[in-house]
Amino acid sequence: MQEKYTVMKYITLFLTICTPLFIAAKEIFNFGDKNVNYIISDTRYPPPPPPVEDAAKMARYIVHYSDWTALAHVSHQKNISGLPMARVYSMSDGPLSNSSGVPYLYTSFFDAVPRDLRVDNRCSFTMSLAEGDYCSRKHLDPEDPRCAQVILIGNYIFIQNNTQEWTFAETALFSRHPAMKTWPKSHHFTFGKLDIKSIILVDYFGGSKYPRVEDYFKAKPLQKISKSIFVEMI
Repeated sequence: MQEKYTVMKYITLFLTICTPLFIAAKEIFNFGDKNVNYIISDTRYPPPPPPVEDAAKMARYIVHYSDWTALAHVSHQKNISGLPMARVYSMSDGPLSNSSGVPYLYTSFFDAVPRDLRVDNRCSFTMSLAEGDYCSRKHLDPEDPRCAQVILIGNYIFIQNNTQEWTFAETALFSRHPAMKTWPKSHHFTFGKLDIKSIILVDYFGGSKYPRVEDYFKAKPLQKISKSIFVEMI
């Protein structure tokens, strides 16, 4: 326990000393916001969530800073055909410095779920702030509405090979899940995405919110660097 406290003390001291220097360097050398956000995100310390009043931005934030999602759909597998099921998949909506809002997956037809989705592509993706350390630092149970979660409902689309979107999906996923580059070619992995039709957000007491899809895509989850970001981190 004493060692853990000592480590945290030094981390806090490091951030306290380096944050003003980093902010000053941004002003002096005119770093672009994308570069700054990439540096912050790449340390695995995303900026704090947006205000709960901005439902669309909160939804985009959760999606962008999530590394995995629970995909739910109706199964067409033997013995469980017609029953609901869910499975976790690695996910990315873009490199850490570039959020598209579109969640991409990398799957193989050796897996029964993508085969199901060729029969009926209706599905949902669920992501939560519980994936990171925000909720644990705030002592929030994953079911606590303040430990925000978003459900994206829509249709799963398999992306055409050798297209611009295929290239973006590859960059989005491989940049955040580098192990994917080593997965066997013989399994014929392919990229896919969720074509979002509706959104359900739970981020505070009082029930679900339903941000419009168009507002979701207009929202900007990447925040400018500020002292408040580092205060929240500490």
